[in-house]
Amino acid sequence: MELMIDNVLNIASDEFYRASRYKMLLSVILINSSDSKAFNVLYKNIRQSDIVQQLSSDMIVVILTHTDYNNALLFIKNVEQAFDFTYTLGEFKEDAFQFIRKLFLDNKKYGDY
Repeated sequence: MELMIDNVLNIASDEFYRASRYKMLLSVILINSSDSKAFNVLYKNIRQSDIVQQLSSDMIVVILTHTDYNNALLFIKNVEQAFDFTYTLGEFKEDAFQFIRKLFLDNKKYGDY
């Protein structure tokens, strides 16, 4: 499971770096769902530049490149009827890598990841 977390961290930090360097919009959505079709539904609804990664059996990370807060909400509305899930979405203005680290590494003792 540690390898999955490291993989997501590497991908996310690359995307945060790219967005920061080139002043591009970036949205990250954390989805918690035990629905077995969740990953496939999300994958079918993203653009080629977006990223979907499985973090644990129930947690999926969606990285939407060139996407602001309002368009991230539209993405959620497009997929919310397809399966049951909860999500976390908020504007983030601090150091991106520290945010990802706090979410995944510091809190992994509370979940199955």
